[in-house]
Amino acid sequence: MLYESRNVIGIVPMKPLSHGKSRLAQALTADQRADLALGMLRRVLIAIKSASIDTVWVVGGDDRVRELTKVLGVECLEELGDDLNDTLKIAFELAFQQGKSAMYVAGDLPFLKPADIHSMLQASRSQGNVTLAPARRDGGTNAILVPVGVPMRPELGQRSFMKHLTQAARLETSVAINSSQGLGFDLDVVDDLETFQHMEQGLLERLSEELKLRPIDLDENGVNQ
Repeated sequence: MLYESRNVIGIVPMKPLSHGKSRLAQALTADQRADLALGMLRRVLIAIKSASIDTVWVVGGDDRVRELTKVLGVECLEELGDDLNDTLKIAFELAFQQGKSAMYVAGDLPFLKPADIHSMLQASRSQGNVTLAPARRDGGTNAILVPVGVPMRPELGQRSFMKHLTQAARLETSVAINSSQGLGFDLDVVDDLETFQHMEQGLLERLSEELKLRPIDLDENGVNQ
């Protein structure tokens, strides 16, 4: 078996909550946006941890983010670079230095489950593929799993999925694609919010309430019982 969860470091970049989800300002207050971002981060971290990935880094954030990572047993690192892609490049290099593969996961995936993380690992097991999870819209990339030593640079942003495919082809590195719902549905704009609240009734309220729960008593899907 090429990939074991213990040989992968999960990496989740975060902005300070006051700077996040600005495109939702017309629909949500600043406090609501902060709770939304933190609630989604909590779900993402629990999904990764519940997939038996022992080492998870949150890079950036603020005091509330650091408090959450402490509760969940996740390491919080200071900003590592000048921008998101520079930060991830440095974080990937730090993982490689430890002999581990690096897995970026977006922090705004409210439907992420441990099974989605397992599927990222499974997709890379047979041939040591780079594994990419495309966003459902805007051509972005919501997760990247890079085997140790592969010089793949994150190029997040609009149409980043095609940029990553092009880069992998240039490196002559095989690519597996994971299109699961949990990895594809990131929440950025008001249309997303409206769609997702139809998919999960009371999503905003549930995310806020979940912040009050202990990170124990999880079912097999990484959800508090």
